[in-house]
Amino acid sequence: MKQILNNFIEVFNNHLISSLDSVSNSFVKDAMQYALSSEGKRLRPFLVYSVSNRDMNDTILLDVCTAIEMVHTYSLVHDDLPAMDNDDYRRGRLTTHKMYDEATAILAGDALLTYSFYLISNLNLCAEDRIELIKVLSDASGANGMILGQAQDILNDANSNLNIDELYQLYINKTGKLFSSALQMGNILAKKPIKQNSFETIGHKIGIVFQIQDDYLENTSTFEILGKSNQSDITNHKNTVVLRLGLEASKTLINNLYDELNHDIITLSQNYPNLIGIVNWMKDRNK
Repeated sequence: MKQILNNFIEVFNNHLISSLDSVSNSFVKDAMQYALSSEGKRLRPFLVYSVSNRDMNDTILLDVCTAIEMVHTYSLVHDDLPAMDNDDYRRGRLTTHKMYDEATAILAGDALLTYSFYLISNLNLCAEDRIELIKVLSDASGANGMILGQAQDILNDANSNLNIDELYQLYINKTGKLFSSALQMGNILAKKPIKQNSFETIGHKIGIVFQIQDDYLENTSTFEILGKSNQSDITNHKNTVVLRLGLEASKTLINNLYDELNHDIITLSQNYPNLIGIVNWMKDRNK
């Protein structure tokens, strides 16, 4: 799995940077390139690929992957701002607003978000598929998805009364819905051999376990490994599942959720070895 992922990341990163060639030169473009060029996991693009039934060098696939990675990157750029999490480092280097300034980071994030939909609108696909791709991505990243999750997270502190189920819903909105959209967009490219709601459920569960695992690693790892602050939730007084359950119970929950995910994927009517592979890779990650 590691070799397949590395091969994909190499192909994808080359396409990702070249996708900005048509953007006018400016300090905003520089900041967009800076944000995109960090060494991210590229999980959302790989999820698109894992169910798309397309070669990893397929240009349409890579444009769709680029679109969702731009949306994800925009969210990180804005999430790091002083008005949000106020983080200085991301993926082992200065966050965009620290490298440039806050205004440039806001503009770069806005530009990444809007350019993602420009890319999809120009795909060599039928209008129906392009519209569906835009609908899926915009819903997952907008006021019913990632934005809602971020708003809920702002209000979520260590003194909040959110229970485990409510924290799960926050994680679904903030993280899970974009994972779901990655799978659903890949499914659209494959002409939907699987019902979209099946991938919605799997994506939500990936988001929940990914967020719990992130919080667990923040409590057990170091800045050098994570490439970002391992005190962010503590500093911002966040209420988390890990805070509620403790480290040992959280680790057990993480393992159980990954086992459930494997079962959910195996029981689909199509075989998705790369999806199973990336889920198991995520389970073993240390950052």
